Amino acid sequence: MSALENQILQSLSGLSDDSLHFILDMIQRFVVPSETRAVQRDTLARPSVRRLGSMKGQKFVSDGHEIDDYDDEIAQMFGAVTE
Repeated sequence: MSALENQILQSLSGLSDDSLHFILDMIQRFVVPSETRAVQRDTLARPSVRRLGSMKGQKFVSDGHEIDDYDDEIAQMFGAVTE
């Protein structure tokens, strides 16, 4: 066992069970095992698909509604010249 491991064990001895449960919970949440880190590195190394818009693929117009029906009204609102 390394000196650092011994120092950690010494600092843990004497803590209450509640404190030990809290520390164990934090370790399990935030300390990533080496196998998981290797998988994460491999995943990051692969090129990923980049979405062009954050809302890409979502539907914003209800079925049966034609958004182009309002082009003239929108053009007037913004002062566009229509022919």
